[in-house]
Amino acid sequence: MPKGILSFNQLKDAHLKKIKELAPDYRVVSSIDEVTDVSEIEIVYGWEKEAGQKLLDHSDLNVKWIQLASAGVDYMDLDRLHTNDITLTSASGIHRFAIAESIFGMLLSYTRGIGHSIKMQTQSKWDQVDNARELNQKTMMIVGAGAIGKQTGKLAKAFGMKTIGVNRSGKSVEFMDQQITQSDLKESLNQADVVVNILPLTEETKDLFDLSLFKEMKPTAIFINVGRGPTVVTDDLLKALDEGYLEYAALDVVHQEPLPEDHPIYSREDVLLTPHISGSLDDYDESLFPVFEDNLAAFVKGEELPQNVVDYSSGY
Repeated sequence: MPKGILSFNQLKDAHLKKIKELAPDYRVVSSIDEVTDVSEIEIVYGWEKEAGQKLLDHSDLNVKWIQLASAGVDYMDLDRLHTNDITLTSASGIHRFAIAESIFGMLLSYTRGIGHSIKMQTQSKWDQVDNARELNQKTMMIVGAGAIGKQTGKLAKAFGMKTIGVNRSGKSVEFMDQQITQSDLKESLNQADVVVNILPLTEETKDLFDLSLFKEMKPTAIFINVGRGPTVVTDDLLKALDEGYLEYAALDVVHQEPLPEDHPIYSREDVLLTPHISGSLDDYDESLFPVFEDNLAAFVKGEELPQNVVDYSSGY
């Protein structure tokens, strides 16, 4: 029986050539309609909600592996994939440079008065901020010390900052001066001048950052979220800012995207909102393909996939 790769992602000629070299027995298609029998499709590259759901609902489902184009996997039915013994791999890691750079862009916009200066320039005003501060010798807590967190820690060290990494295991991570577990987060928040949330969305992390956590922060703390919007209770964050539990927030992700035009965040001086752009790359397809290529080489040999296999028990 013919074997197929269903690609929802646009593939360049060079990518198609490499796939042919690695998996000569597989034919690449861009739609279910291109195959005679749906059971031919063993591999899916990328994801489209409606077409993907149609494939999963098909009685002749024979998919063995799905390579997503995103780092987050919370929009997938993980229980169903697990039940059907389908391996799922993410794009985790390909955004690490872009997101780490975005974190510092948002941070410097506030600490060095750059954002304020841009606003004043549009009003033809020469207005110097009086609350500029240095990052040197400040402490950054990185909640979610994976690939992005590690790169963020590397940049933080270049700025002369102290770093505290937070993960589930407490296992030491490069570029972290201190490593704690997520269970120690609440009691450690008061050490941080900057708290960066890079957590995935799971049952464990949903609504994690609520008023009880914000109350533990320094009143001068800056909170940055580049993880997932629903890991933060937005109303609690705004209340915490109003009550002075922290000083400033920069959000690339929010609980509802796009945020409605009448949402109060738009009019706040103490919140920077960017429209989920921290992971934007020069060439997304070119950055993603090496992950697929590496995994494909292992798949055709019957080996375990080497990159970004999702653990269904943890949800990421």
